[in-house]
Amino acid sequence: MIRDKIRKINPSHDADIKKAAIRSGKAMVYGKILNQAISFGVVWIQAHYLPVWAYGVFGLFIGTVTYVNTLSNAGTGEIARRFIPEFTEKGEIEAIGRTVRGLVLIRFIFCALFLGIIVLLFDYLGPLLKIADYKSLFIFYSFGIIFTLECFLLFGVYWALLRQPFYMIIFTVHNLFRLVAFYYVLSRGGGLVGALAVDAISYFFLFIALYLPFINEFDIKSFSFSNLPIKRMFRYGIYMYSSNLGFIFFSTSTDLYVISALLDKHELGLYAFAATLGQAIMKWMPDRLIGSIIETAIYREFARKGDTEKLQLYFSKVLTLQTFFVVPTAIFVVIFASPIIENVFDSKFLPSSAICGGLAVVFAIAAFKYPLTLVATSLEKTRLLFFSQTVFAVYNLIADIVLIPILGLWGAVIATGSSFLFMIISIWITLGRLVRLPVEGIALFKILVNSSIMGVYLYYLSDKISSIFGLIAAIISAGVIYLLISYFNCPVDKELRKKLLSSLFKKGSS
Repeated sequence: MIRDKIRKINPSHDADIKKAAIRSGKAMVYGKILNQAISFGVVWIQAHYLPVWAYGVFGLFIGTVTYVNTLSNAGTGEIARRFIPEFTEKGEIEAIGRTVRGLVLIRFIFCALFLGIIVLLFDYLGPLLKIADYKSLFIFYSFGIIFTLECFLLFGVYWALLRQPFYMIIFTVHNLFRLVAFYYVLSRGGGLVGALAVDAISYFFLFIALYLPFINEFDIKSFSFSNLPIKRMFRYGIYMYSSNLGFIFFSTSTDLYVISALLDKHELGLYAFAATLGQAIMKWMPDRLIGSIIETAIYREFARKGDTEKLQLYFSKVLTLQTFFVVPTAIFVVIFASPIIENVFDSKFLPSSAICGGLAVVFAIAAFKYPLTLVATSLEKTRLLFFSQTVFAVYNLIADIVLIPILGLWGAVIATGSSFLFMIISIWITLGRLVRLPVEGIALFKILVNSSIMGVYLYYLSDKISSIFGLIAAIISAGVIYLLISYFNCPVDKELRKKLLSSLFKKGSS
């Protein structure tokens, strides 16, 4: 049975890995397109039925998940994503089972301890953030946070195993449940309490659906860790954990805490909505759609060959692919934020339209960290990520505190955007001293030209949208125009374009 499992998850040839990656890539692309549409419906329900102030508090609680995940994960997610592909490549089935069970336990302990500390300090933190009345609600929601974070870990496990088809089936059922449950509860006046309850319960069921099949398949004889590279895993995990400690201060969750402390609940709600909308749209980007496949394939190949020249090639291609989608998306949100809010969501959030555009630029800048991270983590240069993120984390927090009282919500946008930009520049310069980071300059220039033409078309349409059908028609037509222009002014070579189209639309392609 063990031998069969190894054969199933451990292809021994490049062609087998490509087939597994393509199969997983298809599942992620098609599945995430469906799931992002469902999630968009969830965001609409939340925005429609929750008052602006309640949406702000809800966003603050959801943002707490990001904080607790970062502060209490002990590097478990990063260890899973980096080492499971290596164990898979070597056929070490027992190592996979032991590693995951150990990581689940570690994450549970650290998460529970950290949430306990927050509860103990809530009487001091609550008044500071103007949420002192919600202590009991936070204690209830803490159980949901634990299962949410365990799910985040298991996402990485299934991605690292190239089990995206199974993951997407379970995740789709999860999101459909959330859609129906949020509508049922909020449309009947469930309010803030109902929203948090639905969020917590949905992740509890998701954890059960992901963990039970794993432990059923990856049965282990003992919990011995003697054959695991504990020192390497610990060193990698501790630096990734430390770097992520700094990264939390780059997230919009930090902005929400500072805004909650310095501004009022209405402005908190506007910013929470803008951040949620921007993040929902940017989830369509390659690093979010197929990033797990890309990193798993790269980690496995690098574990087998250790070829830095191939790593450099991957960097340039991933950078171009990321740019191809990120730039036009950011332009679209900047120009079309108001029509989207007015025709899809609720006009009460219209004052946040400019902030939506600003955050779209911020998220676009942040997306360019992904190809750099791929190179750094493949080489296990985690200290580089740690130092760069720590330095600019301090900068971002200080900038938030200084700029928000002066510039309001725009202060948060400027602080977060500039910190991301400086961080990426510093990583690029430092990493470039260790390994060459080639850039396809002509391809990037073509993408900018193509995106600008699409932007002119969108600008012409922006004040002519008066219905959701007009909005949908504008989005589709803009997308078609961008793709047609990109076909004739193609930023990638014809061979690569043919392979990408073949892998997505032809069955069994490699």
